Amino acid sequence: MPAWLGSLPDVPRRAVLVPTAANPLPSAPFVRAAADLLKAEGLAVDVLDLERAAGDGVRRVLDGAQVVFVTGGYPVFLLEHVRRSGFDRVAAPAVADGSLAYVGISAGAALAGPDLRPLQAADDPGTVDSTAGLGLVPFVVLPHRNRGRAARHDRLAREPGRTGRVLSINDDQAVSVTGDGFEILESGCSA
Repeated sequence: MPAWLGSLPDVPRRAVLVPTAANPLPSAPFVRAAADLLKAEGLAVDVLDLERAAGDGVRRVLDGAQVVFVTGGYPVFLLEHVRRSGFDRVAAPAVADGSLAYVGISAGAALAGPDLRPLQAADDPGTVDSTAGLGLVPFVVLPHRNRGRAARHDRLAREPGRTGRVLSINDDQAVSVTGDGFEILESGCSA
């Protein structure tokens, strides 16, 4: 995170943390860890829970932020509230024009891609008509490969009719995107 933040064109001062995907979970210590990580890098952190936000409220919280950090949890639940709140209509153009940097972990990483269909699960409480993601990147991120999901990820990547690239990453990896290029980075720690 420090190196990535340092690579941004402008030094970020304020981040918005979106914990929504974790709302249905009984416990989500990674949300607090994400907030602590951002604060440790000197950023002021505002929380934007999309389950309870809408329209102008989303725009108001994102206005003036340089970074949005979307945490993990249930991907379709997250997508439902991304659409209902209007987050997609505010955040995606800001990321595209370079005024907002996007960080996502787990479901938040998958949200950046073109489609969340590969991450749909029967226990996800979200409901959507379309699984189209934000389309910030041209690939689907499949997180947690190292948690016994390698065979499933490989099967999804070979699925007949699949268009677009699938990136299967471990918990100690990140995908850094700059312009049209991307790089899979190792964190140097194991999770």
